Amino acid sequence: MKAHLSFLLHMHQPSYVDPQSGMALLPWVRLHGARAYLDVGELLDEYPHVHLTVNFVPSLVSQLEAAAKGAPDAWLELARRPIDSLSLDERATLLERHFSVHWGRAVETRPRYRELLEKRGRQLLRADLPDRAKSFSNGELRDLTVLFYLSWIGFAARRGDAELEALEKQGRDFALPDLELVAEKQRLACARVLPLYRQLEERGQIELSTSPLYHPILPLLISTATARRAQPSLPLPEPFSFRQDAVEQVRRASDAHQRTFGRRPRGMWPPEGSISPEALAVYGAEKVGWIATDEGNLWRSLELSKKSATRGDLFRAYRHQDVDLVFRDRELSDRIGFAYSHGDHESGVRDLLGRARDNAKMSTAPADEAPFIGVFLDGENPWESYAGSGEPFLRTLFEALRDHPELKSASIREHLDASASRVELPQAHSGSWIDSDFHIWIGDPVKNRAWSLLGHARQRLERARGKGVAPDRLARAYDHLLAAEGSDWFWWFGEPFHSAEDALFDRLFRAHLEGAYAELGEPIPQELGPAVSTALEGRQKPAATTGLSQPYAFIRPRIDHERSGFYEWHGAGRYLVPRGAAMADTPLVEVIHFGFDPETLFLRLDLSSDRAAEANDATLDLEITTPRIPLRLLADKNHWTLCTTADDATPREIATGTSVSFERSLKLSIPFSALDAQPGEPLHLSFRLIKDDVVIARYPVDVPLTVSVPDESFEARNWSA
Repeated sequence: MKAHLSFLLHMHQPSYVDPQSGMALLPWVRLHGARAYLDVGELLDEYPHVHLTVNFVPSLVSQLEAAAKGAPDAWLELARRPIDSLSLDERATLLERHFSVHWGRAVETRPRYRELLEKRGRQLLRADLPDRAKSFSNGELRDLTVLFYLSWIGFAARRGDAELEALEKQGRDFALPDLELVAEKQRLACARVLPLYRQLEERGQIELSTSPLYHPILPLLISTATARRAQPSLPLPEPFSFRQDAVEQVRRASDAHQRTFGRRPRGMWPPEGSISPEALAVYGAEKVGWIATDEGNLWRSLELSKKSATRGDLFRAYRHQDVDLVFRDRELSDRIGFAYSHGDHESGVRDLLGRARDNAKMSTAPADEAPFIGVFLDGENPWESYAGSGEPFLRTLFEALRDHPELKSASIREHLDASASRVELPQAHSGSWIDSDFHIWIGDPVKNRAWSLLGHARQRLERARGKGVAPDRLARAYDHLLAAEGSDWFWWFGEPFHSAEDALFDRLFRAHLEGAYAELGEPIPQELGPAVSTALEGRQKPAATTGLSQPYAFIRPRIDHERSGFYEWHGAGRYLVPRGAAMADTPLVEVIHFGFDPETLFLRLDLSSDRAAEANDATLDLEITTPRIPLRLLADKNHWTLCTTADDATPREIATGTSVSFERSLKLSIPFSALDAQPGEPLHLSFRLIKDDVVIARYPVDVPLTVSVPDESFEARNWSA
């Protein structure tokens, strides 16, 4: 019997709509609609034998419907204005916003776009943008806006479109009508998305599922004390406990799904894969048939239930409180999300299907039932980093599934209908897909303050119910509070995640709370005046790379197999690898250290303690862009080899070295002389780890690290650091 390879693609965007102006403040719904949402749907239409589950969050669906009708967003409105009418700050905003795309796939492949990036600079502080904007002509800024929006149109919307092809061929010297043309193409693409997926479900090819209305962490709505089950010492805010909100978020999501797609959903992806016994009871009471979550929650549930477990237990269905549960194969899901995009698509597909086949052989499901291989991942973001926006990889995958001898694609509904048995879970763990706990959304001081602000407003609503406030105003206040319960606000508050839009997310969250107070006829509390974290206001952050600090003193570390002492790398720069990618697990590499003495560049990649074994027998592939020639350094446990890669010619070896250590950290040293690098020149570094011909990690994802070759006076200039 063929195993069921069951993909779930989670399509989610938070509500970017300003509750006061009604305008979307960020463009990501429209941009993803013109790209991944349509691309994936059109490919599925071409391959009717591929069956899977697509999860649409209602907060995304409503914004897609608005985008299809031409609702503008703040980014597009600014880009549409005549360039010569913009203030210096507005011109700087164009420079900041319009490189928000995968640089390797979208910028480097367009000569004019790359030229504009080089002129702006790859790494700079927001405070530097106005000065940089002074050097940009009106024509350059118009080219920037058109190239940005053009780069966000996927292969499905481009197919057979002569106007878009002509714009790409033109490449530069654009005018406002060109921007309007691209914006209209994006609107038309968005209008195709929802009808297409509804058609795919109606013909039985896909299953459409949903998530609670505004994507809240349901267990925390029921009680924030739930977070202490996985982390007993986690600091918590003032208690928040509104089970009725959890019910309402689920019920309204099912109603919205039926309005859009013509039928109620059978299953749901719980926001951030978060479950608890109480949350599962809510899903069950609301007739949700199945829930999908991460494998970590299975292992902890089996432990609570005092059941022994093997890896094969992952590959079958479970039940708790009348709700079916299926679990995500974390490794396979993350390989699609973060690894295969950096390598050859055919190798990636072979690796994926080979691992799925091997996993199926381990399954403890009954012999007469198909093993279940759950691959659940973000449905829009991964394809940005794939060649061809993911088309070559997905076509190769879909073709391979056409007549695969051991694997068959199936939606979650199809698998459950075909499999009679369920393993009963006496107890369910309380946790999310990240570390099987809730620390990403609660426990940090800033996150806890946000929960307290939400709780204060929610309590005001309850008190207002008995004070004669009109029902329609109570309803509108409640709508604001349900929106404020979304997980995305708490994701970005505090640590560990940050983005260029931290302050905007903060403002949207507080705007919903203010809207609730206004509907209740109460004054806006002073506590909502400042940002949830006052540190967000006025913060100087890189426009493209966060978590980055530059070297400030010479270092001379040992390159050996011993654990590095603190002072060996004291003075080096550091890049903290972010965890902000959607549905990302702990990164394989947590920190990259980079430093030098006058003659030598030193690099150290610190591996995550719980994933270090994955780097065994891996090769470090380091791309080095110098002012004169691109270089590539390949390093294993024994040595490194430096080659030229100019003009895509056959690599030519120019230097080798043995100063490499692959143990707890990956350490190596490279003489600047081997790089032909002169003092003051920049070196741009991109790191990849390759294992069995598959890229298993790449850092940074978009923006290379930049190191300026030091001169003898470097330490004297930086002595105060």
